[in-house]
Amino acid sequence: MNKSCSNCGQPFEPEPGYYFGAMFISYAINTALFITAWVALSIVKPDYSLSLLLSLLGLTVLIFLPFIYRVSRSIWISIFVKYRGEDFPGTS
Repeated sequence: MNKSCSNCGQPFEPEPGYYFGAMFISYAINTALFITAWVALSIVKPDYSLSLLLSLLGLTVLIFLPFIYRVSRSIWISIFVKYRGEDFPGTS
């Protein structure tokens, strides 16, 4: 991620350890993703093996990891830093 917003200059890491809470958001997203993958596998192949399930979950994590990382950080910072689009010069 960038160090700060190119538009308003808001630092994306206000203090060390700021994104520790984003880990919990990432955990919630991953849990929802795991449950979705598990239900989908149960519907598509009702007699699946444990190794197939673990392989599917591992592949799911690897595919969505970059997306979940950024989304969880974005959600976490948006909880504390409100978007003020028109308040800054240079925005249209």
